[in-house]
Amino acid sequence: MASKIDEHEHRIKQLERKVNGMQRQIELGKAQHEQVTKSHDRKIRDLEIRSAVQRGLPQRKVAEIYELSTGRVSQIVRKTG
Repeated sequence: MASKIDEHEHRIKQLERKVNGMQRQIELGKAQHEQVTKSHDRKIRDLEIRSAVQRGLPQRKVAEIYELSTGRVSQIVRKTG
């Protein structure tokens, strides 16, 4: 009887280790997805900024809208242009 209990306890420990490993992999995947999403969001924002400036909106106004400094808007326009 004790041997069956030991087998079950051992199996439970193995499964717990596997679950913990899978949870870590899921968290890593989430973090990577979040990083890619942020990167895409930033690229989209930068393209919107560039487009607004190209259409004639003053960089100062674009900076106010996006809550950035005019210097940062200027950098974005130069970088994506």
